[in-house]
Amino acid sequence: MKNVDNKHKAHRNDKMASRKSSKVSAILIGIIVLAALVFSIVAPNQFNSLYEAIIGHPAEIVSPFIGNSPDAILYTPNASPSSENESAKTLEAFFVDVGQGDCIFLRSPNGKTMLVDCGELSSFPAVEEFLKSQNVERLDVVVATHPHSDHIGGMAKVIDNYKIGKFYMPAIENTSSAFEAMISALEEKEVNVIAADASTKSKVSWDSDVEVRILSPFSDIEYSNLNCYSVVMRIKFAGTALMLTGDCEKESERIMLDRLPTDYFTADILKLGHHGSSTSTSVDFLTAVNPSVAIAMLGKDNSYGHPHRETLKLMKDYALKLYRTDKCGTIRVVLDGKTVAVFPERKS
Repeated sequence: MKNVDNKHKAHRNDKMASRKSSKVSAILIGIIVLAALVFSIVAPNQFNSLYEAIIGHPAEIVSPFIGNSPDAILYTPNASPSSENESAKTLEAFFVDVGQGDCIFLRSPNGKTMLVDCGELSSFPAVEEFLKSQNVERLDVVVATHPHSDHIGGMAKVIDNYKIGKFYMPAIENTSSAFEAMISALEEKEVNVIAADASTKSKVSWDSDVEVRILSPFSDIEYSNLNCYSVVMRIKFAGTALMLTGDCEKESERIMLDRLPTDYFTADILKLGHHGSSTSTSVDFLTAVNPSVAIAMLGKDNSYGHPHRETLKLMKDYALKLYRTDKCGTIRVVLDGKTVAVFPERKS
């Protein structure tokens, strides 16, 4: 009987030891995974190099980003950041959902802020709430791309409520209430206003690690409509770039292509001009930019038919992934100099 009891005890001890061993193994695996995650956050490039050396190919995500899992990760294999320290930094762009309008917020690798447009006046509470979520009290650079209310409607409120370093706008006037309110606010706050001009002083001083270049408008051109006066900018961080176009139309696209070097245009992300209208995004311009992803900023069920079916067909023909604020909500883009990751608020 004692022998049987001893056998049972030994069996129980073996099972307990096995369970303890399994728990220890699980804890050790958890610690290793957590350590790898921390390592990937603190030193993303070193993590990717180690991963590639062990596994034989790069990690799917070079650096993890706070928030939802990225919907798309784009690789730019020719990127060559100047230092490991620089490559660990990121440039963030938020394409803020303000309905039928544009509002883009950017944070540089060194913490500088930029706001490009701000939507209609009715959208300002949403813009204010977003900026509050980003702990923004000062905007180092503000750009009003052109004097249409779906881009500058709330700009007077922005000027009144935030400290502003430099303010860029095209040298064109308008009699709309939104434009006049913006000008009055700028004068009252004595903001440093700079005429956006691709002819001279085309580089915007913002962050030493980021090249911001104005590609349009040109001061010596009299464009046919206000949309064509839109400020167009390429924002480049190491081997990655964004192209922001306001409501730029094919007329101004052609002038840019005729006047500027081809290497000024390439970008991973293209913000479609004029909310995806058929008047914007020519085949030549799209070919010059050669993006992997396009973003259209528009309101749900808008009366303009944006994005136009011609534009949608063009996206399909060029195999471009299109993100739309009417379907995706606010779209966050993170560039680390080598890769670009896209984080839509909602899956489309």
